[in-house]
Amino acid sequence: MERKKIYEETKLIKGSDKDGIKDCAAHLASGEVVAFPTETVYGLGANAFDAEAVGRIFAAKGRPSDNPLICHVGDKALIKDIVSEISPLAQKLIDAFMPGPITVIMKKADAIPSEVTAGLGTVGVRMPSDPVANEFLKACNVPVAAPSANLSGTPSPTNARSVMEDMEGYVYAVIDGGDSVFGIESTVVDATGEKPVILRPGAVTKADIEACANGDAAYAGTLEAGQTPMAPGMKYRHYAPFANVEIMDMPKGAKLIGDEADDAAPSEVKKPDFAEMSEDDRQALVDIASPFIHREKELLKANPFARVGVFAGVEVKALYEKLGDKILLAHTEFYEYGNALDVRAAAHSLFEGLRHLDSQEVDVILAQGLTGGGMATAYMNRLGKAAGKKGELLPGMPKPERPARAELPLEAFKDTYTAQILFADDDNTCLSQACEAIMTGLIEKNAPFDMLVSRDIGCEIYCESAGITASDGASCDPGMIKAVSEVTGRNISHCRSTRIDPALYDGSDLIITVRDEHAFEIIKAFPQIKDKVYSLSSFAASCGLVFKDLGGRTVSISIPDPRGENEATYLHTVKAIKAWLEMLFPYLIKSLGAERA
Repeated sequence: MERKKIYEETKLIKGSDKDGIKDCAAHLASGEVVAFPTETVYGLGANAFDAEAVGRIFAAKGRPSDNPLICHVGDKALIKDIVSEISPLAQKLIDAFMPGPITVIMKKADAIPSEVTAGLGTVGVRMPSDPVANEFLKACNVPVAAPSANLSGTPSPTNARSVMEDMEGYVYAVIDGGDSVFGIESTVVDATGEKPVILRPGAVTKADIEACANGDAAYAGTLEAGQTPMAPGMKYRHYAPFANVEIMDMPKGAKLIGDEADDAAPSEVKKPDFAEMSEDDRQALVDIASPFIHREKELLKANPFARVGVFAGVEVKALYEKLGDKILLAHTEFYEYGNALDVRAAAHSLFEGLRHLDSQEVDVILAQGLTGGGMATAYMNRLGKAAGKKGELLPGMPKPERPARAELPLEAFKDTYTAQILFADDDNTCLSQACEAIMTGLIEKNAPFDMLVSRDIGCEIYCESAGITASDGASCDPGMIKAVSEVTGRNISHCRSTRIDPALYDGSDLIITVRDEHAFEIIKAFPQIKDKVYSLSSFAASCGLVFKDLGGRTVSISIPDPRGENEATYLHTVKAIKAWLEMLFPYLIKSLGAERA
């Protein structure tokens, strides 16, 4: 179904705002849709007794109506209002795991409308353990029907910012309870029979369920054509980012950390020290990381312009850096979830990692595969669907697209760093002014940024231009003013030329010249800054972006000076600069030590 915004602004309520939570609960009870945190992922809730309100969930998500919702409660006493029967098995599961990351399927009560259950005679019931969720659900005093709070088919949100990116204007409010603990949805168990059937794996593992039920548990099979799923995630496309995802297998025999509940404590994250490692440990690291490196080299061989995201442990990035292949690193965006073998860390970060790498506009995401019988089963269930983009994508479901990251104020970061790019040419009245204007537009479009060393540190990026032989204060070329305005909509008529001086060189983190000879001239005069001076061509080459003519000969990026030519030449020049800078933008930002936040 087509999504339509119905609010000018979606409220963002802090988890500590008691009055705000009560307001959200009151609006939900009266028919509004509210997103709220849980220990698994964020949910998109409506009054489960109100069929019209439940329909607003489907409209906000673009979700097929034959995909059932889960009823959330803040008090076990409400369960009797949702179901017609609590089997002995269901009662065992409720007693053992609620509140917690489990959904129990039982026979529904007549009071629950078919819109919640997709016409089935059963309903899923869950009581989250997250304290903010529990406070909100108790204040609602009605069962809250809720799927995950994301666009249908995309990675589930594990923080309020991700929800706002998908739901701004579509729901009444989002309650910010911080990051979800587990990072993947609840385990769903069909308890309508004598034996438990796991419809969707999660943090409550098969072994946990079998211990509770004093018997074997089974995993549900695949759906038949036209069959309605008993639980979310069984039929339609789920968890898939815009970029293609490929799974890199973990070496056989690798011992996972945190696969079962009894070893769930997070492991200490330490960057590997190769000098202190034994030969066996070094080889084990190479065995984990080498599939990523080999596959990325294959991708770059097939397409030298490919950009690759890597979702893996700290050890994988460490080996990339140890290799010292600058071109490989230039094409790689990393999301480290912790230690490579820590399945709970991987699960916690999976959806946010996929979203983050998608926002870096990578073409392919290489993600760590983990083989195990506990939490790893749930992790691989989600990752497998993301990689295969499995499930139907019906007409009316949202078209897959990269996430539009929500704006972050500077106070959202623990600290802020500034970085500057300087574009240089001869007199700073034409080409470099165009570069500054176009780059400034790209910075504004792609902001905010954070630092690669820590996502807690924001990065403000600035752009200037200057000329090696410029006279201060000269007006920009009129033809370039007009062309830049027509191509980009930016007005540079107020710009005046600036002559480069040593202070400007020192204050710039990256210096890009339009032509090769200008870079040579700067480096000759100031050899001490050679590591941050490039022409457009040499910067592209440093990233492995090599251009060849029809004869196979390497050619430089050539942007002719349009002065003295006609209007069409100016327009062609500005369009060429824009195309080059758009292509180089992610590499330029990365060279500053930054990334899209």
